Amino acid sequence: MCAALAIGIETICEVEETMESIKQYDEIFDVGQALSSVGGDREFLAEVVGLTQAAWPTLLTDLRAGISRGDLRAVQASAFLAKAAARNVSASRAYDSALQLHTLASQGNLQAARNAISNLEREVEVLRSCLAVVAQEACFA
Repeated sequence: MCAALAIGIETICEVEETMESIKQYDEIFDVGQALSSVGGDREFLAEVVGLTQAAWPTLLTDLRAGISRGDLRAVQASAFLAKAAARNVSASRAYDSALQLHTLASQGNLQAARNAISNLEREVEVLRSCLAVVAQEACFA
C-alpha cells in the first residue's frame, strides 16, 4: 500500500511540475483557456493544435504573396484566417498580431501592413515552438 501511495504522489508531483512548466507559456498559448474552449477534451485540442500548426505555413505564404502583389484584400482575408487560427488555440499574442495586420489591410495601409507581417511571423514562430514544447511535455496525452 505504501508503494502504491508513493507512486500516486510521484505521479501527482510530475503532473504538477509539467503544469508549472507549461504555465510559462500562458502569454503565448493559454493551455487552460484552450482546454476550456473544447470542453476539456484533450484529444480534440490536440487535433485543433495539429491543424493549426499545419495551417500556419500556408497562411504566412498567402500573406506574403498578398503583400508582394499589393493586394490588401487578399492580405485582409488571410489575416482574418490567421486570427481564427490563433484564436482556436488561445494564442493571444499571435491573435493580436493578426488583428493588427487585418486592421491595417482594411485601412489600406500597405507599408504598415508590410511591417505588421514581420511581427506576425515572429509571433507565429514563437507560438509554433511553444506548441511543440507543450506537446512534448505531454500536455495533450
